[in-house]
Amino acid sequence: MSIINREQEKALFEVKEFLISIIGNAPYGIVSFDLEGEIILTNAFAIDYIGKKMSVNSAVGKNILEMLTDIPILKTTIENNLKRGRRKFDLLSVKVNKKFMLIKGRSILNGTILVIEDITELKNTEVKLEKQSKELSSANLKLQDLDRMKSMFIASMSHELRTPLNSIIGFTGLILQGISGKIDEDARDDLNIVYNSSKHLLSLINDVIDISKIEADKFEYHFENVKLDDVFEEVVSNVSKDAEKKNLKIKTELPKGLFIISDRRRLFQCILNLMSNAVKFTEKGTVELKAVKKANVLKIMVTDTGIGIKKEDIPKLFKSFIRLDSPLKAITKGTGLGLHLTNKIMISVFQGKISVISEYEKGSTFTLEIPLRRKMEHG
Repeated sequence: MSIINREQEKALFEVKEFLISIIGNAPYGIVSFDLEGEIILTNAFAIDYIGKKMSVNSAVGKNILEMLTDIPILKTTIENNLKRGRRKFDLLSVKVNKKFMLIKGRSILNGTILVIEDITELKNTEVKLEKQSKELSSANLKLQDLDRMKSMFIASMSHELRTPLNSIIGFTGLILQGISGKIDEDARDDLNIVYNSSKHLLSLINDVIDISKIEADKFEYHFENVKLDDVFEEVVSNVSKDAEKKNLKIKTELPKGLFIISDRRRLFQCILNLMSNAVKFTEKGTVELKAVKKANVLKIMVTDTGIGIKKEDIPKLFKSFIRLDSPLKAITKGTGLGLHLTNKIMISVFQGKISVISEYEKGSTFTLEIPLRRKMEHG
């Protein structure tokens, strides 16, 4: 034998040994077999994964199909490949002896190679996550039911509170009018405190009832032909007294004689909430109420020259019971429900939205965007 042939044989042997070493130390199961199914190379991982107890040397030379009697899906796949022509395949989750395997088959020169990966841990994690997801879903449904029950309970109790409060407000008002007889100034001052505090508490209860009804899917609304001028006039009338005390100028701008199909009470409620806040948090300057119709959307804007809102506080605005820190917080009444309720009404009643643009210490503009699903006309 020539020196060249010996060198070639040595090189081939080294390559084969190197290949055997790679396969033997690979972190996956590897099986290579020829066109007849005879195993050429394999490793201990592969033999263990397919559930056989034998050495690597014992496995080499055996037919792969004989090794797969306990894995029918893999055996059938390889049989078909040997008979009908080799094609790549991926078996995503094959169970063998309580383990899950990912098996990939690829054609190579004069044969096929299988790569087998143990995905039992991954599969168990998926099962565990799926179980946790179902448990969370079930818990979430229970929480939703509890939340609806809470809302219904609050609504029911609030109704019970509202009845005596209306009586307190009514009779206090009569006394203040002097119908029950003359009262001195000290008593009048005390009664005014009772009257105003009762009205404030009633307003809070009404807001809580509305929010509870929305959350319990019991919110009632009625659409009718509404003249926007009248709504604006009523809103301005409600806030004008507080505006006059602060020497604020109220401006209004809207197309005259504009009619829309809407729930008048809820529309008034939303606009009044914005106007009340604007007056409350503006010490000098103006508060402007404006309406613009564009295509099938009505935009109602309330702009003030008040204290404004810090950029980082804007995301908190429409959450319940949130009152932002400001120089006027201590001297202004509020529960933090007005904007939250307005947002809820805009979504659930009008399928619209509320947005705000504000610059701290310079003022804010709140905008209600209401889709108009029916034709608007001018009267």
